Amino acid sequence: MPQNRQELVESIEQDRNVLSAYFKRLSSQRDEVTSPIAAPPAADTPAPHRNSYDLFFESACISVKSLPPKLAAEAKSRISQIITEFEIRAISEMEEQHEHEMRAQTRMDNASGVVYEFRPCS
Repeated sequence: MPQNRQELVESIEQDRNVLSAYFKRLSSQRDEVTSPIAAPPAADTPAPHRNSYDLFFESACISVKSLPPKLAAEAKSRISQIITEFEIRAISEMEEQHEHEMRAQTRMDNASGVVYEFRPCS
């Protein structure tokens, strides 16, 4: 606690500097997330619709950027691992679906025992 007027003024000045630095850092983080790398869209072009995924990942980006570098790197690594696992699952599901469709296209002629296989033209 400040004991006299001079200490109170110094304490207020120090708090003001801390808050100013915080708001500058927050503003720069917001600008990094919201400012596009390319040229801004033309005034007549409507802004793209941002859904809940956009908002979530922008928020996560700000959170990760505020971490110390080592923790930010660990977060990035874990997030990448999760995304890769889901991409592999999606590829596997697409392959299974494709195999199922190919089996459904294979038909057997009951009279002759001939197997007809229909493949899409490429």
